[in-house]
Amino acid sequence: MEAESNGEPSDTEPDRMDLELLAMGKKTGLTFEEMNLFRVRDLLKFVQIYTGNDEETEVRQATQADFDAF
Repeated sequence: MEAESNGEPSDTEPDRMDLELLAMGKKTGLTFEEMNLFRVRDLLKFVQIYTGNDEETEVRQATQADFDAF
């Protein structure tokens, strides 16, 4: 894990990326054998598609009109 300029660990990268990837794969319902068939970038893209989280999609802040409609 990379350290920030002040010597503290970065919050953007997990301490154990390997375990994070395995947990993401298991949460999507993949077996370890199925995850073994993926490259890391393919597993990340699969999870991104599965969860519907597109990097280009921005989260819109709710407005008063949204609350009124609710």
